[in-house]
Amino acid sequence: MTAKIFRKSYWRTNWSHIIGQTFIHITMAILLFCMIYPLLMSVWCAFKTTVEYDISKFYPTLPLKLSNLAAAFDKVGGYVYNTLAVALFGLIGSLFISSLASYAFATMHFPGKQVFFMMVVCLMMIPGCLTLVPQFLLYKNLHLNNKLLAILLPQLTTQPVGQVFLLTMVFSALPKDLFNAADIDGASQFQIYYNIAIPVSIPILITQAIMQINGLWNDYLWPMTVISTNYEALTISAGLVIELRTQYTQNMPITYSGYLIASLPLVCLFLFGNKFYIQGLMSSSIKM
Repeated sequence: MTAKIFRKSYWRTNWSHIIGQTFIHITMAILLFCMIYPLLMSVWCAFKTTVEYDISKFYPTLPLKLSNLAAAFDKVGGYVYNTLAVALFGLIGSLFISSLASYAFATMHFPGKQVFFMMVVCLMMIPGCLTLVPQFLLYKNLHLNNKLLAILLPQLTTQPVGQVFLLTMVFSALPKDLFNAADIDGASQFQIYYNIAIPVSIPILITQAIMQINGLWNDYLWPMTVISTNYEALTISAGLVIELRTQYTQNMPITYSGYLIASLPLVCLFLFGNKFYIQGLMSSSIKM
């Protein structure tokens, strides 16, 4: 009798577990489909004609119209070059500034060190929209509005704030014996920074680079705010809206091709930097 009751209880528990797990998996499959399907749809719609798009936008068709990519690149290629130029110079400048400041905060002793570091931390808490209008007025008075330089300079002034906080945590976790040994050997502070601090912090630097490029690539608000007439100086996110979408007409396959071209550099960047990106996130979280 006891064994019979045990078997009934076991099968009842087992079936409830199977039903629960089945429900969870079905829910996850539905959510995954809702996330992946729009992405796939944007890919195959980039290779359709306008007639095929009107008839069969929800499923792929053959043949693929590869000429859409060339047509879209003629329209958005300039914006891609602008974004790459801003990303390159902004990335080099911001990482150089933030790494130098972080090294000073982590290894040096000077009056007001804690106050300055807390000011940097406080700057991280200020929403970007709060400084949007003052920042626009500043660049306007400097006669930099409608210029690509107005998009580049914020990469050197605002991006290092968060980078300084993370890099300071990383540099502070490095063994002090490394710096002491280099100092005894007669190395200058810049030599210690360049030959010791930077090489061991490559993963977190690459992580910061990926995050900064991703933020710049998807930034729409600031370029559209600071550039109102000289649309040739826009970056890719704002340029896509200006170039591929109008009030009255819209070639959707060309638009999807432009979106595909705009997303490919970020996809390639993440694929090649994925290992360092995850390693940098793990190292920074552990050291914090």
